Amino acid sequence: MSNPHLDALFQQAAENPENTPEFLKQLLLSDIYCLGLAQANGRIQFRMLQTEHGEQAIPFFLSSETIRADLGAGEPYMSMPARKLLEMTQGAILVLNPTSSYSKEFSADEIEFLLQAEFA
Repeated sequence: MSNPHLDALFQQAAENPENTPEFLKQLLLSDIYCLGLAQANGRIQFRMLQTEHGEQAIPFFLSSETIRADLGAGEPYMSMPARKLLEMTQGAILVLNPTSSYSKEFSADEIEFLLQAEFA
């Protein structure tokens, strides 16, 4: 599924940083898609990727269509609230839409800040 409003906000934030707070606020309220599989023990095995700086990161996407278009229909993924993903992966690096023309890397410090932020 896709969230056209969130996609548009992300593009606006990428082109004009003053739109970033509204995008982040909406992101935290939205469901996202991440690569991986739920394990029998309730844990999630996330697929990792390597950033351009050589670090391991967890990719996530705004739509399942992006995953299928960029990575193929056979790639296992799941949907979850963005806030839950950020809470579960604290300390990790996350990359939003890593295969798209608009992508964003979130450092562990940025994620901690987002989880504590109060958006007006």
